[in-house]
Amino acid sequence: MRETIDEQKYIFGALFILANKLQVKGDQMLEDDGMTLRQWFLTVMILQFKDRPPTLTEVANLMGTSHQNVKQIAKKLEEKNFLTFIKDEKDGRILRLQLTELSRNYWNKREQDGDHFIEKLFEHVTDEEIKTIVAVFNKLFQSLENWQE
Repeated sequence: MRETIDEQKYIFGALFILANKLQVKGDQMLEDDGMTLRQWFLTVMILQFKDRPPTLTEVANLMGTSHQNVKQIAKKLEEKNFLTFIKDEKDGRILRLQLTELSRNYWNKREQDGDHFIEKLFEHVTDEEIKTIVAVFNKLFQSLENWQE
């Protein structure tokens, strides 16, 4: 049992290290264009809402972060004309995030770079290992959803 907890602690710490290293590599890939990996990630999250522009809260929930954090990243994208804030038709207090044509064109051009980034990251991981990682992550997400003190 002691060995298991040590391995669990290793995994827990490794997730933070992996996240930091991924952000550094992603930022390096995008730095010539003045973009960041977090801005890319926000864009990807917005694209998950195909039927309508999502609210700040919806995107924050999907990203697992705060409303304020999403708004801060979104403001940077707005400054670059990659995103606009639009008021909800039914409730003007609610802000929705809408990608601009400039944003869509930019990310479409960068899609191959993103694919290459992912392929390089997983080049030594088998299909079976990927399926295992997905299953484990889903279980960890479920544990967090069910977490009660």
